[in-house]
Amino acid sequence: MQSFHGTGSGTPTIKQAIETYEALAPQKRTLDEGGREKLSTAIGILMPKQQFITLSTDPEYAGIHSRLFDAVHEPKNPEDLMGRLGEFGTNKLAMAMAVQDEDGQWFPTAVVYTYWSDQADLPSQIRPILDEPIRDLNGSPKVIVPYTISSNFPKAGDSLIAEVHNHVYKTLGLDDAVLATLSPLRAGKRGFATWLQEQGVSPKGGSDQILPHAFDYLMPVNHVGDRGFMPKDAVQSFHMAGKGAMLGAIHSGNDDSARDMELAHGFMANYIYVRDLEEMAQNRTRFREEGLVTVTSELAEQIPEQYQDRLYVQNYDDDSADPQWDQDYAPDGLSPM
Repeated sequence: MQSFHGTGSGTPTIKQAIETYEALAPQKRTLDEGGREKLSTAIGILMPKQQFITLSTDPEYAGIHSRLFDAVHEPKNPEDLMGRLGEFGTNKLAMAMAVQDEDGQWFPTAVVYTYWSDQADLPSQIRPILDEPIRDLNGSPKVIVPYTISSNFPKAGDSLIAEVHNHVYKTLGLDDAVLATLSPLRAGKRGFATWLQEQGVSPKGGSDQILPHAFDYLMPVNHVGDRGFMPKDAVQSFHMAGKGAMLGAIHSGNDDSARDMELAHGFMANYIYVRDLEEMAQNRTRFREEGLVTVTSELAEQIPEQYQDRLYVQNYDDDSADPQWDQDYAPDGLSPM
């Protein structure tokens, strides 16, 4: 086996694989053949070693604390991310896919920050969530909101959202809770605003004027060949085409983030993960093969008539079965929530 970054030849340790991955992954597009081989070997070692964990401020997770990141709602001070690490029973909880090395140190491959609410309403604004300090809940959680998922490792985000679903509904048995994201209509350097500009639509009329265009933006496009229907939005692709989540609501007014305004005109969506994985698999199939967007009845009433034949209306509070998660789809690179 080719020698690893900073090591001699021989079978690499997990720690060496982590060091190699951290050194080479940021420059993966410019690596020569030898570098690509080293990176591929490191990924092969680390991939099966990933574990799902819930984070806390415990020094046990010091290796993760020093590597915490948020690719969606990046704080001005990275240390602020420690303020999102509450305990179960509080309003904030972070979870991760991570690898533990031979010294017991943890390396995160994906992190999700979640907001737990004792109120039944789906959240519409991100700033109150980010600003609210950790506090105890007044009773059982009614809504659980993954508001940021960020990954620095292949397909780790895909595995993480599946583990969060399993943790909420199986491990904790929160059958009456709703698992719903609060996701900006943007990813990377593109989003709803980029698409609007390409369509020649001016945002000067304000949110009410451009809301109908948001529904157009979220309607999947039929691709030639065997790809079927695909979204225009990368985050929607992850949640709906990838996992079979349903579209619960669309919100405007998230205008305190320069990036949200520049790329999404402040628009966000709630993607709801129902408990029944079979229903989610059917949603995914309808989306990809028929171009149907699964929505709540409340949202369906707001969608213009011209799109009604593109909708499949579904409730998200029905009793459901408990099949295994089908992980046959993982987008190339994780689109943040």
